[in-house]
Amino acid sequence: MPQPVVMFDFGNVLGFFDYGLIFRRFGARLGMDGDAFRELVLARGLEALLMDFEAGAIEPGAFAARVGKAVGLDVPFSEFVADWEDIFELNAPVAAIAADLKGRGHSLVLGSNTNAIHAAFYRRKFQEALAVFDRFVLSHEVKAMKPDRAFFQACLDVAGAPAAECVFIDDVALNVRGARAAGLRAIHYRDPAGLVAELRRLGIATSAVDSGN
Repeated sequence: MPQPVVMFDFGNVLGFFDYGLIFRRFGARLGMDGDAFRELVLARGLEALLMDFEAGAIEPGAFAARVGKAVGLDVPFSEFVADWEDIFELNAPVAAIAADLKGRGHSLVLGSNTNAIHAAFYRRKFQEALAVFDRFVLSHEVKAMKPDRAFFQACLDVAGAPAAECVFIDDVALNVRGARAAGLRAIHYRDPAGLVAELRRLGIATSAVDSGN
């Protein structure tokens, strides 16, 4: 029987992210704190624009221009990117689990709801940790977002394996349900030790992490 294909979400699984950093950086340019800028973003309806960006419906330059116009932020695109991109920190224990699984012969897929600026940044910053992944399914590239079935079908297409032979790991319960609805096995990620336990419950051996410490 072939080794299961293991699919990892990026945000808050392989790496942590903090949009508060963006709010504080942009807010400082406008003379306000991060909380005030976040309220401005919500008031101007920019959450929907971010969803379009992550679904690949808008290009980075157009996204930056529309955000700037909506909040009154006039900066060069390069400065927008610098403030926007650096919000990530590697979850080292989970990266170690991924590397261990790769060493045991599993194919690995990274499946993430993300945008072009963030994906380019974290693939560059965490290049060594992400080198163990065989394929990347990024929402802005496949024009589909979790929990939509089309996203998980894109994961299956690149994996070249039946859904029953794939395991998707995600921190968002709605995405876990979406993966299961698409026929994949799925794990709701909470912490590294719990992930190891859930993988073992599914018959997937790993010794990378035995505790949450």
